[in-house]
Amino acid sequence: MSQGATASPPPLTPSLLPPIPISSTMGISASNYFPPPRPKNGYGTVGRVIPLRLNYFPIQIPHLTIQMYHIDVFNDSLKSEDKSVTQKFICKAVINSLLRNFQSDFPGEKPVYDGQAILYTKKPLWGNTTTREYKNVDWLDTENGDKKRSHRVVFTHVATIDLSMIQEFIDRNKPYLTAVDRQEDFDRGRTAIQAIEVIMRQLPQSKHVTVGRNFYFDPGQNPPNLGEGCDIWEGYFQSLRPGQWKPFINIDTAVAGMMKDMNLIDFICDAVNVQNPREAMRKINVLQRVLCNLKVATKHLGFRRVYKINNSAKKVFGKEASSVKFKPGEGPDTTIEKYFMQKYKIKLDFPDLPCVLVGNKGTAIPMELCTVVKGQHKIGKLTGDQTANIIRYAAKPAFDKEKVIQQIASREIVIKDPLLAHYGIQPSNRMIEVEGRVLDTPIINYNNKTLNPRDGSWNLMGVVFSNGKSMDSWGIIDFVGLHRDKCDHFIYELQDVGGNSGMRIQKPLFINAPRINAREDEFRKKELIRKELESVYRSNSRLQMIVVFINAKPFPLENREMYGHIKRVCDSELGINSQCIKDKNLFKVSKSVIANICLKMNAKLGGINHIVEMSRTPSAELFKRPIMFLGADVAHPGPGTDQFTPSIAAMVGSLDSKLAKYLSCVRFQKHSRSIVDKIVSNQPLKRKERLEMIDKFEEMAYEILLGFQQFCKGHLPERIIYYRDGVSEGQFIQVLDWELKALRKACKRFHADNPGYEPAITLVCVQKRQHLRMFCADRRDQVGRGGNVPPGTCVDREVTHNLEFDFFLCSHFGLQGTSRPSHYHVLWDENSFDANSLQALTYQLCHTYARCTKAVSLPAPVYYAHWVAKRAAMSATFREDDSSSVSSGSSGDLEKWDQMRKPMLIEKGLMYWA
Repeated sequence: MSQGATASPPPLTPSLLPPIPISSTMGISASNYFPPPRPKNGYGTVGRVIPLRLNYFPIQIPHLTIQMYHIDVFNDSLKSEDKSVTQKFICKAVINSLLRNFQSDFPGEKPVYDGQAILYTKKPLWGNTTTREYKNVDWLDTENGDKKRSHRVVFTHVATIDLSMIQEFIDRNKPYLTAVDRQEDFDRGRTAIQAIEVIMRQLPQSKHVTVGRNFYFDPGQNPPNLGEGCDIWEGYFQSLRPGQWKPFINIDTAVAGMMKDMNLIDFICDAVNVQNPREAMRKINVLQRVLCNLKVATKHLGFRRVYKINNSAKKVFGKEASSVKFKPGEGPDTTIEKYFMQKYKIKLDFPDLPCVLVGNKGTAIPMELCTVVKGQHKIGKLTGDQTANIIRYAAKPAFDKEKVIQQIASREIVIKDPLLAHYGIQPSNRMIEVEGRVLDTPIINYNNKTLNPRDGSWNLMGVVFSNGKSMDSWGIIDFVGLHRDKCDHFIYELQDVGGNSGMRIQKPLFINAPRINAREDEFRKKELIRKELESVYRSNSRLQMIVVFINAKPFPLENREMYGHIKRVCDSELGINSQCIKDKNLFKVSKSVIANICLKMNAKLGGINHIVEMSRTPSAELFKRPIMFLGADVAHPGPGTDQFTPSIAAMVGSLDSKLAKYLSCVRFQKHSRSIVDKIVSNQPLKRKERLEMIDKFEEMAYEILLGFQQFCKGHLPERIIYYRDGVSEGQFIQVLDWELKALRKACKRFHADNPGYEPAITLVCVQKRQHLRMFCADRRDQVGRGGNVPPGTCVDREVTHNLEFDFFLCSHFGLQGTSRPSHYHVLWDENSFDANSLQALTYQLCHTYARCTKAVSLPAPVYYAHWVAKRAAMSATFREDDSSSVSSGSSGDLEKWDQMRKPMLIEKGLMYWA
């Protein structure tokens, strides 16, 4: 974006900066690390060219300046010193009422409000006045019986935003000179983008339920059932994206789980799949998680009143309505049951059930008087069954998804919206058409043959692993209660398939079938499972692996809990490899399933399943000298988790040129921190920021490099290719300023024995959670039942960055639904990659994943880092006796977590997560 454009806005002083998320600019220092420009040869040329349509719709944005105002809402009736209001519901209601009741103050204007603290207008308001106060703004509290309330509102002019900054940002053709220059350009462009997005969101926000950037349609009376207290709602995602030559609106379909709007008694029964509410209360731990922060409405007061159930899971339920006593006014003590009968003539049907605690004061209300408020997004992760249901529902073939996106764009975006016309914004209803390239498929080498994958997959029939390991000392723990004949058949098939694949598998040393009483509580069941695993491990000192049969049904524990508990005990407490097998794969033994199990077992034991041929590719030169591939990811605890539960940073590094052996390490760190955003009013607004940077990166990288040196007999890698997952565009400079620096520091720690050791580093950010979708313009190019693009389809024009080195790659075969490509952005490159070599290398890495015989959607180092973090998260679930060890989330406490919950198998250097 050029600095000398006409009609450019005045420079923003630090006190008047627009509210760009702090994470985008924190971490910028005097260092000059910033993404390199696209290589001199420009774009990739290798591969078969195919025509594509992308779900990006061109949009015309006028050369227009708009005004930005910061809004503060105050409740002067509050007794506290800080009278500012931040609740979205109240702010929206107050501002909407103000805009209706004071229309004469906004002549000819159509103000747009972001729902929090920013308002935009086309022209300046009130002449040269920069601040204006409205002392008494009356509004109706619809969540409390339409009661009339009054608040004070202060407008402060923040900035004049030139919308042409978006096109200037796109049209820039000169490389950046400094990191600060690059970040400031990015922030200016994003400030204008945010303004356009707020304008475009006004109409859909007024019609649909809004969750983040998604809008969901009300499904009416009979929505699809998601199960466990939830329905499925459909909607769409919308975002403004800059391309190489012009901006686009990115439209994608969306589905979500929404809480069922029903009586709370019926809801808790549906949530745990029972009919009797008293039986439902036996699963109080599940209900506490489901009801935490849930909005409910009551009508016993004569009007509709909305409450929010307590945000602490342990304080969701109070005592029974028949037993809890309180003193209403000046009358005698009475129970809640009697109070509702005397006061409201309501006879409770379930007085023996606990009340729910609502509001800041924890007021107790009988559940049967509450109704779940409609349109509430499911908080936290979906359960296993819910995930399966929503994937099954959402998995639309590519040609169907393309039609739905086109219909949404025509119905929701390209319409006669007076607001868009007022601001001169003109979206198109035609998807952009581009040329994609299908990259060449790499060759897969086994011990006895060479395979050429077709449509991203290959078959294990008749192949022998490159390095098959023997499994001489292993045993079975059967929590399923499998008949001995079935168990013997499974062992025979495992030995047969494994033997044919190059694994010599002896008979198991033991087959234990412990019995656990279903009536035992969860804690007791976990202790019995732990004791069984510990017993067989202590009795067999040379044990290589424990194979565990588990039920798909919730016995002895819920399936996800059962799997997590077994991995926690084996990974962190015993240090033994484990392989879980569901009962459905035991009742009907399939050779293909057994072959997949052998893949995982061989990798866990240190074997090599297959090798991708690198000598005939553009990247062949890289492997003539020692090279290491790093992958890193940060896994955060779920929503609603307390501040002491840490995030998990995971890193893996390749050890050999075959890219088959990896070393892993994990560290625990804070998952968020409170930050203060000081706006013009100088009032602190506390909020949470997710910490995505790896806090102990230097320490982790040194550990991986040391392992490489030991494995390679003293040699260190001369090149490091680092794939980083899980960071947004606004955090690129942070990654460079923190993690690239830390990697360099880790390398310098080897200078005593290797003076001047400085490997050439390439850092690539991988973004899987993005919404670009590719559709074949020619049906003859489609593959599979879903009609997806072929594996290896690459796009690096039109929708990529105008200056920097990035590309989209769909590396996998879409088995279900529409394939989702990954976005790769080069943040640093000292290995002088051109487009062809890096795209080919990335595609090859997607074929080195040891757990299956398919090209996967991410490079193997990234996938492995994800698994390491996931397994460490299972180990991080602390027991009751650990609660005192983590009290404040301080660095000392987190070091205790590193020691107590670090998987023991990491020390053995095994790919236990494979």
